[in-house]
Amino acid sequence: MTTTSLAGAVFGHTGRGDYGHGHDVCLNLHPHVGIESIADPDPAGREAAVARTEARRGYADWRELLAAEQPDIVSIACRDVRDHVDQIVGCAEAGVAGILCEKPLAATLAEADRALEACQAGGTRLVVAHRKASGYELHARDMVRNGELGDLVELRGRGKGDHRAGGQDLAVLGPHILDSMRWIAGSDPQWAVGHVTQDGCPVTKADRREGDEGIGAIAGDALVGLFMFECGLPATFTSYAVAQDSGAAHSQWFGYEVYGTKGALSVRNSPGGLCYHCPTGMAAPGEQAPWTRVLLDSWEKNADGSVRDGHARNTASNLIMVEELVAAILHDRPVTRACTGQDARWALEMAVAIHASHLSGARLALPLADRGNPYAD
Repeated sequence: MTTTSLAGAVFGHTGRGDYGHGHDVCLNLHPHVGIESIADPDPAGREAAVARTEARRGYADWRELLAAEQPDIVSIACRDVRDHVDQIVGCAEAGVAGILCEKPLAATLAEADRALEACQAGGTRLVVAHRKASGYELHARDMVRNGELGDLVELRGRGKGDHRAGGQDLAVLGPHILDSMRWIAGSDPQWAVGHVTQDGCPVTKADRREGDEGIGAIAGDALVGLFMFECGLPATFTSYAVAQDSGAAHSQWFGYEVYGTKGALSVRNSPGGLCYHCPTGMAAPGEQAPWTRVLLDSWEKNADGSVRDGHARNTASNLIMVEELVAAILHDRPVTRACTGQDARWALEMAVAIHASHLSGARLALPLADRGNPYAD
């Protein structure tokens, strides 16, 4: 490995998770990284991925790739979570310097623990593709840290509320918001209280179903979680079905609000991004609390001044994550603009805690003692 060239590899699985959110090609965005190899069990999918990424070689098995190629940096691009942890552990044991992993990190906290322990033992840097790596998220963080909202008093997050409302929404999209809220709070959550319902009735283990994308057993079509951070800041996360005749796309419901004594922010639909600012501590509808949209040329426009579309914003977000990972590898810098493995585990911790608290009927201290799936027998 040199300071000018990192050998990249991509793990995908066509037909079972495929390649999520541009993570098949994102390593090529960085001038110090080149994608040399692809692993995909599906022959046609592998051939297409090799052509798409301009990789030199393709492998049916990611283990074979690791042994033959010894890559410096790997993008675990599959949306299906079932292979994530085995692949992270395999990379760490093979001496891979850095990993970018599609979200969610793992299906259970025990698996997340195993992944992080392997990375710690192997000295492997891990970045997980949660979407605080985007223009308006970074802007919100800076406003909070610069004191522009005053003392924070409340955080509110919600999922998309589409056909996945409830358990699936929480599992695959909720960690984005939970990660962002913990980032904004600047501290870890101390405890959680959750309530999960199906058709208006509290769920039991008998209501469990198998979630999509390998996430394991889930339940509920609506839920709410309350968290208390060490800094004394309360936060809520909700997911419930939102009708399309509400006048807003599901993606515009997806986000969070930050309330402070001097103002508030609403951040929606990352990484594409919508951001609104209220300059007063009241932050409620009325003449004394106007909300105005924040527009950042640095995120809204390309270098040539043209309007940046959704695909370009997703690419820009991916580049931030790759830049953070490469800087950590080459210069031993901490990751500050993206989600680390530890961050991703905390987001998973919070998501699992909503279900675990509901089933136990109690407020639960965090981190959770039980690292398994709450709906397991």
